[in-house]
Amino acid sequence: MRLLFQGDSITDAFRKPDELNPAYQLGNGYVFLLASELACKHPDRPWVFLNRGVSGNRVDDLKARWREDAITLRPDVLTLLVGVNDTLAPMEGVSSSTDDHFEETYQWLLNSLRAECPETRLILMEPFLLPVGGVQPEWRDHLAPRQAAIRRIASACPAVFVPLQQIFDSAAGETGGAHWSYDGIHPTHAGFQLIAKTWKNQCLTLL
Repeated sequence: MRLLFQGDSITDAFRKPDELNPAYQLGNGYVFLLASELACKHPDRPWVFLNRGVSGNRVDDLKARWREDAITLRPDVLTLLVGVNDTLAPMEGVSSSTDDHFEETYQWLLNSLRAECPETRLILMEPFLLPVGGVQPEWRDHLAPRQAAIRRIASACPAVFVPLQQIFDSAAGETGGAHWSYDGIHPTHAGFQLIAKTWKNQCLTLL
């Protein structure tokens, strides 16, 4: 079984694709945490973990590399986490996709994969922001339509929808956001573990 994780820097997590050791190829984030635990607990299962996250990617970036980094890998399970950079770009004065373009492109990614890999199971993780560092309330407002679009797409696919914004908001309500994300965007070690734990709780039955 091939498990592909796709997205931006939160998935990338400083992976080293040219390393011979597969541990380094998985980065040091939630993908590594999941793969290391599952592979250790179930050495009899022929799971292959693939990390193809790329830091800074938006939906259009994924579209440009989708055939090479998704379709040709023929995953049995695809986990996709993308969208926060589509919000950060305009907050930093860089042009980005409209809400409609984001939803259409996100849907295109899944449709094109399913067209050639119809048995692939989908896990769509919600992009998130926390009020830490320079993150402003209007950033959350800008991200909200993209979160809603992913939720709609997951319901229609069908796919497993992982509500990371709710998960992180709940955790931050008890400890403060900085425990889970050092800048409101990228997880700390605790935040990566929270993503891995949430994925395992919601998605392990797909394997």
